[in-house]
Amino acid sequence: MSTLRRLATASAATSLLLTTALVGCGDDDEKTPGPSDTKEPVYSLATSVFSQAGSATYVSVFNSLDVTALDLTKAREHSGFATIGAVDGMLFVGAGEAPEVSRYTVKDDGTLEDAGRISFANYGLATSPLYFNQFVDSTSAYMSLEESRRILWNPSTMEISGPAEVPGVVREREDLVVKTGYDRARVVRGEYVFQSFYWTDGSYFNFLPTSQIAIYSKADDSLVKLLDAPCPGLDVATQDEAGNIYFSNWVFSSAAPVLKETAPATCMVRIKAGAQEIDTTFTRSLSSMVGGRQTAAFRYLGNGTGVVAVFHDENLTIDENTKATDITSGLHWKLWRVNLEAGTASPIEELGFIAGGYYSFTLDGRTFLLLPTADYSKTAIWELGVSGAPVKRFETLGWAYQFVKVR
Repeated sequence: MSTLRRLATASAATSLLLTTALVGCGDDDEKTPGPSDTKEPVYSLATSVFSQAGSATYVSVFNSLDVTALDLTKAREHSGFATIGAVDGMLFVGAGEAPEVSRYTVKDDGTLEDAGRISFANYGLATSPLYFNQFVDSTSAYMSLEESRRILWNPSTMEISGPAEVPGVVREREDLVVKTGYDRARVVRGEYVFQSFYWTDGSYFNFLPTSQIAIYSKADDSLVKLLDAPCPGLDVATQDEAGNIYFSNWVFSSAAPVLKETAPATCMVRIKAGAQEIDTTFTRSLSSMVGGRQTAAFRYLGNGTGVVAVFHDENLTIDENTKATDITSGLHWKLWRVNLEAGTASPIEELGFIAGGYYSFTLDGRTFLLLPTADYSKTAIWELGVSGAPVKRFETLGWAYQFVKVR
């Protein structure tokens, strides 16, 4: 039996070992959540392993960011493509094959204790992945419903308040359907929550030239404003030290500008700190900073510097036979550092060619890149700073796509 098959069928009673910490698993009996014994930090990483027999997701918890290896044979298993999230010191796992979210406390001895489960089955969901969820705070969260609506629920009481509309977000525009930004496109800043929407076709190739950004009030979860943004496919949000929020496109909207002259050009917008309007003096394309190439997924690093995926066509022939997936899924991208203030950019050559849909997480002021292989059979985790060479921390089988701080 192959290593991949063994991992995909590993015992659900196991726990994931990172070299700095071993965390065991509690039982599944219902328990009342309680505070941790100390303020020891806890982090969690999820990775999914795919095989002909199906898929399984392995969730780890550990107390240091300086890990150097994973041992998935000791992993805690969740069936299917499960997802993770965290708020107020609690770990949440969205089931991969059911519309359920489970909550866990993490004890100082490393055990996970079941602390409640919530189901969204009454709202017609087949699954409730946490990439469709926004944790606002310890008592408020938004689970996406039918793309343009939200289900309001309480992570503390594990109770659902009900659905909420987003007035002004229409389901169809110019024969394109609305899509909500994933968790990568949602930001909590002060007393407000920011969430993007955009319009595309069923293949995520054609995009409306504009997107919208909803601003919700944390006080009562109501819609405060709905902003029109002059950029297609806004599906990534990132915030700088001052509180400025930047919205940019995900990789899908970068294919059409390569293949169609009439496709809307991608761009990035900013909402200034303390403001609730698009900063019209800032909206720009990052393409001009990277030699006219297409870009995707700008994320802020620090000191006026960010990182963005840049499409390179050196090893790809662009003609009438080129498919959109050749661009969006192929290893034809490089990460570039960009200095927004100076207007300069340079490739991070040490990372080589990657897929454009990369994931990045900033934990305790440190930024980690999760870079999968083309077939998602392995993922390399790199640490990247504002300057200097990136450092490869470890590699794991499967697709590692979520990395969170629990407490």
